[in-house]
Amino acid sequence: LRRRGKLKYKHGAVCNTIHLDRTIHERPAIVETKERIGDWEGDTVYGAKGKGCIVTLVERKSKVFAAARSTNREAENVRKAFVHAFQLLGFSLPIETITLDNGSEFAKFRDIETDLDTKIYFADPHAPWQRGLNENTNDMIRFFFPKGTDFHKVTDEELQAVVSLINNRPRKTLGFLS
Repeated sequence: LRRRGKLKYKHGAVCNTIHLDRTIHERPAIVETKERIGDWEGDTVYGAKGKGCIVTLVERKSKVFAAARSTNREAENVRKAFVHAFQLLGFSLPIETITLDNGSEFAKFRDIETDLDTKIYFADPHAPWQRGLNENTNDMIRFFFPKGTDFHKVTDEELQAVVSLINNRPRKTLGFLS
């Protein structure tokens, strides 16, 4: 037999869905206007299968970028990477809100809220344009770390050098300042 006596489905398996507290539609209106510093967008950039990932965060007004490596996509490791990314930034910016997608790696979002003393909002499923700045920044990261990159071999110094290059890049939206 094809499955050799093994069941096709595991009943009672752990569910990877997130039970959301807040959606992007409940976010304060000031976040959309980009009038204050402290509203962040976050995501993960994956390497080759089983080769780690990078947690990326971008501040909506100033376009400041922060990133940290995670050994895998498990929620606990991603939570630690979030805290580490803000520590690696080197200076303090307020963290009013963070907007994420609905990935299972963000299952411990309540712990992230507690660690960073912030509120997390989730974008609609299959709507990457709701976090467009972060998606654009992830494309910049892909220039340095293409798909299939083994992030276990990337050092923190190499990653922070790339973060520095992106942060010091002149941007049209900032009047060609960095």
